[in-house]
Amino acid sequence: MNNFTLSLGIDSLEITAQTIDRKGSIIFDVKSTKSETSCHKCGKLTKNKYGYGETITVRHVSILDKTVFLRIRVARYQCMDCDDHPTTSERYDWMERKSKTTKALDDYINRQLIHSTVEDVSKKERLNYRIVESSLNRCVDKEVNWANFKDLNTIGIDEIALKKGQNDYVVIVSAKDKFGDLFVIGVLPDRLKETTKTFLESIPDKLKKTVKSVCTDMCDSFVNSAREVFGNRTIIIDRFHVAKLYREPLDQLRIQEMKRLKIELPGEEYAQLENVMWIIRKKHECLKKDDKASLELLYMHSPKLKAAHKTALKLTQIFNTHHNRKVALSKMNRWISQVRTSDVSCFNGFIKTLEKYKTGILNYFKNRKTSGFVEGLNNKIKVLKRRCYGLYKTTSLFQRLVLDLLGYKVFA
Repeated sequence: MNNFTLSLGIDSLEITAQTIDRKGSIIFDVKSTKSETSCHKCGKLTKNKYGYGETITVRHVSILDKTVFLRIRVARYQCMDCDDHPTTSERYDWMERKSKTTKALDDYINRQLIHSTVEDVSKKERLNYRIVESSLNRCVDKEVNWANFKDLNTIGIDEIALKKGQNDYVVIVSAKDKFGDLFVIGVLPDRLKETTKTFLESIPDKLKKTVKSVCTDMCDSFVNSAREVFGNRTIIIDRFHVAKLYREPLDQLRIQEMKRLKIELPGEEYAQLENVMWIIRKKHECLKKDDKASLELLYMHSPKLKAAHKTALKLTQIFNTHHNRKVALSKMNRWISQVRTSDVSCFNGFIKTLEKYKTGILNYFKNRKTSGFVEGLNNKIKVLKRRCYGLYKTTSLFQRLVLDLLGYKVFA
């Protein structure tokens, strides 16, 4: 067999021989070019070579679709600085201790794991499942390492179900820095306030000072824990969760009125109102001519629904207009007063919620931040769960999210 001129990509190794085994795998016999190692006891460098220990074989990155192994006889050194002069096996910078793969192969495996599964990578790369899993565990932390962050800027808190149809939720804590990069900083096992607060308090003081906003929904445990750690001024209740709350009573009223109209109106006339659910949900400026005609027909037959729809649109307009916080507060208070003095009663329950979370809702008008990045992350998690046929450990979910979000940057 002719010698390869391809580099192993490891400067501290020299190829001494090469063979091909019966399976077609390439085996490189290598030796280390280093002449010293650190003592396992005192940590000092020693150059006193004592002999050689066992021969180990380590899997390396494939070449020309052929499996590659590095075979090396481990040199041993004796430390003369320690009283008992212990011997130490040479430590290599190209592999982790007791690993069956090189660091280059670990990087390659984790790059293949991005948007994939351990099972798939195991089959495609002809690697044992446990080797792929071990590589993931060596390269990706199971919990956040705060030393990797310089600022957090905006924190997002939301929950997601691990199992469909079951009350089995985990809390995803994410962060978006001032450059717009998205990170997952925590996967919490439950929605309890104590759990969320403990995690937020674990953020180093230096990083806490960089937090400008905490975006969340109206879950009391999230809101209260974030308030106690960061203060009221940082809490932002997502405007789209607010919109969902005031559209629900409007939808309920629409259903009631449509049931009434189905009984009272002739069949042909009622048929003109069948798509009204989508018409009510659309922005008025996006409605087509036929949609507007259907809406006017609905208004004519249901003045009650007309008043409620107009009321909801006024609140939407407040959120869509670029007011400052003070102006938004004034307009919101005026909207509440008008609803209370009108005949529209379907929003009474929503108004109680609005007043309870008014501070966090109004904080949206400072910089108009939303939980959009959190909802986008939730979609990624749903895809990840389907791809992996479920993820039930918070540590595994954290690792896979970190890999999917940052994998190409870290293991490029």
